[in-house]
Amino acid sequence: MEVAGSDNQGREFKSSAEMWKEQLGDGTDSHKKVDWYRNGVGYWQEVDASVDGVLGGFGHVTEPDIKGSEAFLNSLLSDPLLNNGNSHRVALDCGSGIGRVTKNLLIRYFNEVDLLEPVPHFLEAARQSLVFDGKIGADEHKATNFYCVPLQEFTPNSGRYDVIWVQWCIGHLTDDDFVSFFKRAKVSWCLLFSYW
Repeated sequence: MEVAGSDNQGREFKSSAEMWKEQLGDGTDSHKKVDWYRNGVGYWQEVDASVDGVLGGFGHVTEPDIKGSEAFLNSLLSDPLLNNGNSHRVALDCGSGIGRVTKNLLIRYFNEVDLLEPVPHFLEAARQSLVFDGKIGADEHKATNFYCVPLQEFTPNSGRYDVIWVQWCIGHLTDDDFVSFFKRAKVSWCLLFSYW
């Protein structure tokens, strides 16, 4: 189903294919794709490493966002795939930003949470906000790895994750890279969650 729309500069597009052709050309110019990602990360590099910054001035949505995500996560955790006798659960927080979702949600439910974020000052803010009593996380629940890598370049370790959490960032990927990431991730997870 094709849907018309406009970009942030007011340009109208009849379909997503038309928008991608405008952004990436016919696929033969790899510079356009590099520019697409460079411009995206460049935007976020200028944003303040705060809740209000990563939520585009809508920091007030954090509490209802976390509550809604927690309700959804609880429905996932009741799935038999995650209740296979393994009490040590690991999650990957993709596009983790400053660690807002890890700190307020994932770290409470998972023994380990790895953070994936391409913006260095966001990842450093996450690392600092997840320090408890001089260490990152508590003994049983902690942030383990901090990957400063773009989502389109990341390949999760096979079988490591019980849940791969992709929240508010998947729209930064091209359609092809979106599909490619899901294919790479499917060998690494029990459940994959994504929403804008």
